[in-house]
Amino acid sequence: MPQLIVTAERLNKRKLIPVSFSDRESVVGVVKKGFTFEGEEIAYVPNPDLGKWYKDRDGYFYWGGGVIVQQPAGSFIAQTSFYPNWMLTLKIPQIWPSSTGKNVGIAVVDTGIDAQNKQLIYDKSNYYIFDKNASLQDTHGHGTHCAGLIGAANDQGKFIGAAPDCNLFVCKISEKGSLKKSELTRYADAINWCADQKDIHVISISWGSFINDQKIISDMQAAVNNAFQKNKVLVCAMGDARQFNDPGPLYPASLDNTIGTGSIPVENVLYPYVNKSLATLTEGYNIPSFGLNDQLIGMSGTSQSNAIIAGVIALIIEKKNFTYYPAEIKNILLEISTFQDFHGVKIPVVDGDLLLKYFQ
Repeated sequence: MPQLIVTAERLNKRKLIPVSFSDRESVVGVVKKGFTFEGEEIAYVPNPDLGKWYKDRDGYFYWGGGVIVQQPAGSFIAQTSFYPNWMLTLKIPQIWPSSTGKNVGIAVVDTGIDAQNKQLIYDKSNYYIFDKNASLQDTHGHGTHCAGLIGAANDQGKFIGAAPDCNLFVCKISEKGSLKKSELTRYADAINWCADQKDIHVISISWGSFINDQKIISDMQAAVNNAFQKNKVLVCAMGDARQFNDPGPLYPASLDNTIGTGSIPVENVLYPYVNKSLATLTEGYNIPSFGLNDQLIGMSGTSQSNAIIAGVIALIIEKKNFTYYPAEIKNILLEISTFQDFHGVKIPVVDGDLLLKYFQ
């Protein structure tokens, strides 16, 4: 049996595989992050929407989204230690022989980056920061987590992003996980900075804010239009809603000339805002990536989905030999997505088979 490591902060130990995550009767205990055990993947689960499940030697079950699998030595898989579920679903390892995002510049508009993490290779001389007295060092963890999903390298065999050969650029807009009303102008400032950098191709914004000030919205739209006209692809998280089919809207994802992304809904746990700006969705629940201090942690939200899709866009841009338009990239994402029904609403989800076919 393969060795498994728990990446979730807390993971339920169950006597049987439930039909929904809300089922508490099957729970017999809880294991914490770092717990290791031997287990095998279960071929049949009652509800396929819950994803993979593993059974340990004692007959207990664990949700696959909360663990990683250590592979045996002697293969390319062993170089990365594991492939998380989202990567396997999207067929990313099968795409890498054709494209790894080489030389594609991706700006991560977020809380900075962990400068001590050797897996995160970024431009240390060219960056945006909201205050000249602030440091690029991420003290929150959100920016580092998203940067890892986009482009973590693989020089230490610990973790790899969707586009491991891309060029990361850091755009720090906050020390925290949110912006005050007085700080909302930073969105436009950061986007305009990215628009002026010839080596940036994708602007990844795994952030969103409710904004009622029409002047701020107008300035943000002008900045987005500026970047769009300079051939920058703006991919933005739709934001996490409290219930399904809530239209929001959050900005900048709901502006024209952006690509709004969301997470595949997980009942009673995770929902994206859904409005006309939503282009596509992918997995976003308990996604493993780097936190601070080189730690591997699971985080959930449209932020994680957005970072994954930003990496996918980098793969597409390399395949197209850097000959593209932002609207064309959005159309490709639509073409590689299929509609899934959730509570009677059809929502677009990136299809791994279609994505792989695009690269073949």
